[in-house]
Amino acid sequence: MKTVKVVAHRGYAAKYLENTIEALNEAVKAGATMVEFDVQFTKDLTPIMLHDDNFKRTMGVDLSVFEITQRELQDKLDLTQISEVEEVVVWLKENPGVKAFVELKQESINMHGLEVCVKALRECCDPALDQCVFISFNPDSVKTAQDYGFMETGWVILTYDEVGEKISEELSPDYLFADTEILPDDGSKLWEGVWQWVIYEVTSLEIAARLLERGVKIIESKEVEKMLS
Repeated sequence: MKTVKVVAHRGYAAKYLENTIEALNEAVKAGATMVEFDVQFTKDLTPIMLHDDNFKRTMGVDLSVFEITQRELQDKLDLTQISEVEEVVVWLKENPGVKAFVELKQESINMHGLEVCVKALRECCDPALDQCVFISFNPDSVKTAQDYGFMETGWVILTYDEVGEKISEELSPDYLFADTEILPDDGSKLWEGVWQWVIYEVTSLEIAARLLERGVKIIESKEVEKMLS
């Protein structure tokens, strides 16, 4: 288990509000050197840390991210719990030993357009580009991120089948992400390629040990401290 690395899923989300600077900070304090956060774009194309396209679940405010501008965030929401990606990049520069997996969400792609979102995110990440790994469920956005100069990319697969394997080979991302629930339970080795596997959401040391036997060296978890122990 000492050879398994842990990615803090949305930061230390088991104990702190997900996708916040606090959650990222606490993950690093717990020993994480890799974090993951989600990105949605506001009405005026400002990238912020947010998983859903609505603030209701995390902030208790029934408001679409696409209906609000950067300036309006200050009037309607608690900005101590919402961070623009620009602020996260500053935080990354202050934590040079940390790698961040930056996940562009499909809702923003649908709203603003794939190339628009990828280009804007690439420009925002530029000051800490060597610490940022672009990831997405959308394979076209991963390819676009590669074209726009992201140094590392990852694809989050939806199905573990021949189609998924073929797309993986064509994309040749640095990382392949997969939910534990979609993997075959026969204990077989996972697809081999140029990528490293990152399996989420893992909260059991026993499951992590089994994944290690299958060639997985990186797991993703909200239970940061437990999995690092």
